[in-house]
Amino acid sequence: MAATGLVLSLTAATPAAAHGPGGPRHGVDGALPPAGAIGHVLVIDLENESFASTFGPGSPATYLNGTVLPQGELLSNYDGVGHVSLDNYLAQISGQAPNLLTSSDCTTAGGGAYLDVRPGTPDADQARYPGQVDGQGCVYPSGVATIGDQLQSASDLPGLPTALAWRAYAEDMGNDPARDGGTPDPLGGTDCAHPTQTAGAGADDTNNAEGPNATGAQVKSSITDQYVDRHNPFVYFHSVTDDAASCARHVVPLGSATARPGGGYHYAGHLAQDLAGPFTTPRFALVSPNVCDDGHDDTCAGVNAAGATTGGLVGADAFLKAWMPLILNSPAYRDGSMLVMITFDEGAVTDTAAADDERPGPGSANPGYSPLLNTPIPAFGGRTYYQLLGVTGLTPGQEPPTGTMPGGGRIGAVLLNRFWIAPGSVDTTGGYNHYSALRTFEDLLGVKQHLGFAATASDFGADVFNGVAAGY
Repeated sequence: MAATGLVLSLTAATPAAAHGPGGPRHGVDGALPPAGAIGHVLVIDLENESFASTFGPGSPATYLNGTVLPQGELLSNYDGVGHVSLDNYLAQISGQAPNLLTSSDCTTAGGGAYLDVRPGTPDADQARYPGQVDGQGCVYPSGVATIGDQLQSASDLPGLPTALAWRAYAEDMGNDPARDGGTPDPLGGTDCAHPTQTAGAGADDTNNAEGPNATGAQVKSSITDQYVDRHNPFVYFHSVTDDAASCARHVVPLGSATARPGGGYHYAGHLAQDLAGPFTTPRFALVSPNVCDDGHDDTCAGVNAAGATTGGLVGADAFLKAWMPLILNSPAYRDGSMLVMITFDEGAVTDTAAADDERPGPGSANPGYSPLLNTPIPAFGGRTYYQLLGVTGLTPGQEPPTGTMPGGGRIGAVLLNRFWIAPGSVDTTGGYNHYSALRTFEDLLGVKQHLGFAATASDFGADVFNGVAAGY
């Protein structure tokens, strides 16, 4: 979370603020490519940047804007669904709405940790809250599915290993096994790293990155481990973690990209191996950089992909410069069967706008509100993060009236596909969010049932799929 010069005065949201520029479009099917045209989706999640910071004049993300964007399409009206981080990741893969603990990153400071959602039972009003479960907590019961579960159970690629249905690639996961947990991976690190629970509760030791540039208890000069659980959403679902062997096949370390002296990169690890051929490329892939490379940390505990200690958009841009050549030169991307999406989890915390008729779930009346940011901090004289950021109209420790903070703010997204996305295009109609993306991915990959609030979201339409194959 980075401070901005904005001052947000909280009042009831107007329809425009609640719905975004695209207006409400409850459950609208867009003009998608025909079935089977896109058989792979790869998502890269970066952190904590407003649309203006990332794509505006003077953005330090020069590779993203100068090299990647001309090859794809900018969705200028794409929003997060909540604050601060974890709730957005969970929405992307399951359609579950923020609750008061996921909106606090399930940190001890926010009143939680690696706790089961309780009671975790389906809400009684499924017309209002499709697919949503009741209660507070972080780890969802086994009856709550992810897009990974959907693809495993409904795969149209019989005979292939189930690991090809989906994979999550988490950078640095298991560099310090004692900290992260998980089972040893033959390519390095650990698989399916997550805290151990006792009676539905566990302590999360991954909230701060380890490394030679860290401070306090996180200083470990011999270990650089900038992995955090809260950016690896699949480990928050018992449907994934309760089958240890399956989880170890699907939730794996990213690998490494090492700059060559003469230019280019040498790649090692799971993502490089999997992208080597179309039949080893997962149908759905989520790439979660570490907290230096995703831009979360301003100064890195270790180093970024360029070997420096700068995080933020500079670090995120260095990660893209290192890894996008591998992705864009992969056989699945080159044959047109892969859709690549680069986006962020949330906008500036002072921006609580929403899009695509986002509605709150049963666990929080204000998806854009974070109790973590509204907790007095003794080190700051009892002020809250909201107060430090200039947000007015909040009572510390108290959630505001319903509808005051409806969403996660404007972030933007970049989509790339050789045939279905026009290079260099900008979609200004939009009004999409993470639920819209999940619905679109499900439909593209042949999943018939939409998870959670993806059921009431809108598919990306002809405004997005505007390439030569779409007749434009």
